[in-house]
Amino acid sequence: MVELLFEYQLKRSARRKTVAIKVHQRSITVYAPHYVPKKQLDLWLVEKRDWVNSQLDKQINIADSKQYPLETHKILIFSNLIDITFEHALHSQVIEHENTLSVLCSSRVSHKKLKYKTLLEAYLTEKLGLYIDMRLAHFCKLMEEPLPNDLRIRIYKRKWGSCNSKRELTFNLLLIGAKKSIIDYVIVHELAHLRHLDHSRVFWQRVAKFYPDHKTASDWLKNNGQSLQWEF
Repeated sequence: MVELLFEYQLKRSARRKTVAIKVHQRSITVYAPHYVPKKQLDLWLVEKRDWVNSQLDKQINIADSKQYPLETHKILIFSNLIDITFEHALHSQVIEHENTLSVLCSSRVSHKKLKYKTLLEAYLTEKLGLYIDMRLAHFCKLMEEPLPNDLRIRIYKRKWGSCNSKRELTFNLLLIGAKKSIIDYVIVHELAHLRHLDHSRVFWQRVAKFYPDHKTASDWLKNNGQSLQWEF
């Protein structure tokens, strides 16, 4: 009997020709062709057990690096750790001081925790949007690219930006916690997609032309992206 010391979800496909493992959010998924016996997969996973366990350990440590603004009264803005106060007031608003944010919630609001979250995210969306607008103008001129038709900012779990055939760009609000140079990489990455809606060789050549250190920035997001997330 094979002892794996972890459980995994199995997803089979008639089209798949190889076996692959994905470790995400402390869960393990194995993708396999429909004809591979489960016993064989278990034996294969025994060989990969050390790697899987190391990935699980890494994700546990990453998860602990998430931000908890309501508990710590701090949040990352452009890689700077900013103090936050959450207070009751006559009117709901966010007041920006030099190195502090005051998130004020009206005493008439029933669900104050949700209101604090909504107010803070609205403030961060505006702040990130202003920076991206400015850098889009800079990089579009540099790349000789017309401005995109639309710009949106949303919260995603698994991507930092997106581009579609309508020339609409979307950026992840969680980027607000990263260095501006990292945000610039995501901007260049998405602008390059305006001409190449794929990750082909010519796409990466275009990214490298206007952001030569793209590999370092991409690796930083892969290794530190979870630390940009927050929970309320």
